[in-house]
Order: sequence, then structure tokens, then C-alpha cells
Amino acid sequence: MVAGQALAATVCAGATAELGAMRISEEIDALEVMGIKSISYLVSTRIMAGFVVIIPLYAMAIIMSFLSAQVTTTVFYGQSIGTYEHYFRTFLRPDDVFWSFVQAIIISVIVMLNHGYYGFYASGGPVGVGEAVGRSMRASLVTIVCVVLFASLALYGVDPNFNLTV
Repeated sequence: MVAGQALAATVCAGATAELGAMRISEEIDALEVMGIKSISYLVSTRIMAGFVVIIPLYAMAIIMSFLSAQVTTTVFYGQSIGTYEHYFRTFLRPDDVFWSFVQAIIISVIVMLNHGYYGFYASGGPVGVGEAVGRSMRASLVTIVCVVLFASLALYGVDPNFNLTV
């Protein structure tokens, strides 16, 4: 959820404002007059960029979260590294990490689609662009929570299969 919210708040809000400004200044209309399909030219490239960028960023975020937990546990709380690694390997399921990557990719594509839509169809001058950014952010935050909810239900259902015994 945090990866989706960070993507929506930074990259996607900027893309919405950029597309909205292009719509207001009639740059999109100029592309259509030239015979270029503006929605595929402007929105699809941003969706692909979000798809490509989320994979290495999410991988770095996962690695840094694992390392920060290890440093905090071993350095600040004084637990031995062997004990930490034992519990880390016991309770971390690799398939959960894989599904979190899939979920982050799905969230990034849906959020980019949402922001692309709101930016492409913005109207009403600079105020309309600001409203489009606000609407797209609200819709993205709700969508992110729904994707996480439905993915969690699809993966774990009513039996989360938590094995808390060693």
C-alpha cells in the first residue's frame, strides 16, 4: 500500500498535472490535428514508465526494509545475528514476497491509468487541473486499498495459512 501511495502522490500526481496542463493549453488538440492518437501517445507511455519504474524501486524498498529491521534488531536491541536470521528465514515466505511484487505492479498500472484518465480529460483552466489532481489522488487512494483487499482475499482467503510454530 505504501508503494502505491508513494507512486500516486509523487509520479502520478505530476503526470495528471502535466496532462491537464497539456489539455488546457491545447497541446493535446494539436496532436490530434496532426493525426497522432494522443491518448495512446501520451497516456500509454506514462503507464509503461510506471510499470518499468516500480519494479526496481519496489525491490530496493523491500531490501532496505529487511536491512533496517536487521540493523535495528541486532545493533540497537543487541540480539545475535544468528537468532535474527533464524527467525527471518523461518517466517519469511518467498511466495509472499513474489505476490507482493505482483500486487505492486498491478497497483502501479491501475494508479497510472486512473491519473492518466483524470489528466487527459481535465478541463476548466488551472483550477480544473488542480481539481483533476485532487480527484485522481482520492480515487487512487481508495483504489489502492481495494486492490490490496481483493488481492489479500484472493491469495489467503479465509485461511491465511499462518504457521507460527517452529
